[in-house]
Amino acid sequence: MRRRGSQPEFVLTERPGLEDINISQKDVRELQLAKAAIRLGIQALLEAEGLAESDIQQVFIAGAFGTFIDIQSAITIGMLPRLPLERSRQVGNAAGTGARLALISRVERARARQISRNVGYIELANLTGFQRKFAASTYLD
Repeated sequence: MRRRGSQPEFVLTERPGLEDINISQKDVRELQLAKAAIRLGIQALLEAEGLAESDIQQVFIAGAFGTFIDIQSAITIGMLPRLPLERSRQVGNAAGTGARLALISRVERARARQISRNVGYIELANLTGFQRKFAASTYLD
């Protein structure tokens, strides 16, 4: 343990000539907020469709987040549903890939149009009991 300014931090490893790897209360809080947002989003989608976690056939994890996250760790802390690992798939920059496909393929562009007609939107902040649910979701399991 040491202090950086007025904030304590835990030193995971010191690296001479490089920046040390540390974890601070701010880091933990940011993880809790990200975990809560993802978890509550999943729960909201399941509730909107009347489904249980066990009904989920495939979880696609996209973007930089999806590229670098350790799926088992995300499941362990309760960020992702407790499903078999083979049901989760890291897909990288899915938005960029989809945009490229839509630009170069009329078939894929038509497919994207069709998908967009069936997509809905849920405003998490408007959920009944949002504040309570969000706070409860910040706990690391």
